[in-house]
Amino acid sequence: MASPGTGWPDGWPQLEGKRVVVIEKPLDAERILRALSEHGVDYVLIGGLAVQTHGHVRMTNVAELIPAPDPANLERLAATLRSLDARVLNPGQEDAEIDATMLPKATIWQFVTRDGGIDIVHEVPGGRPYDDLSKRALHVRLGDIDVPVVNIDDLIQMKLARGRPVDLEDVAALTDNEPN
Repeated sequence: MASPGTGWPDGWPQLEGKRVVVIEKPLDAERILRALSEHGVDYVLIGGLAVQTHGHVRMTNVAELIPAPDPANLERLAATLRSLDARVLNPGQEDAEIDATMLPKATIWQFVTRDGGIDIVHEVPGGRPYDDLSKRALHVRLGDIDVPVVNIDDLIQMKLARGRPVDLEDVAALTDNEPN
């Protein structure tokens, strides 16, 4: 069950119907992905970086990922976040201590780190369970880092389920169709 203000955008600050999150640092995805690798975190990359991996270059300020839900992995993820000097952005949860016990208490956690934003997502509309996403993931190399990226079919399904304008634009670009 999600804590207040930590679910999908219903509880987030709104400005003309859009989620408002201030990311203080530009995204250095390679540093974030390297830290995840160094800590042995099992995850699948989703969101804008996955869209870019599948060939549609667009701006994103956040590394968005679904972690394996087991407690040992969540402990490694919490250690990674602490190593990146992460701060919680979820309204009403800004002072939450980052540890493995807090991570499963919300559908999505938003963090800002010295290397940019990270969204930790446990459930995605239209998404498969973690084990299925992981088995179907595309593995790409970023130097010496193995990056598991959601496969294109799962990514498109998630984007269609979310249905925001940016998601529909991503689907159109990934499928060479015009957005509806």
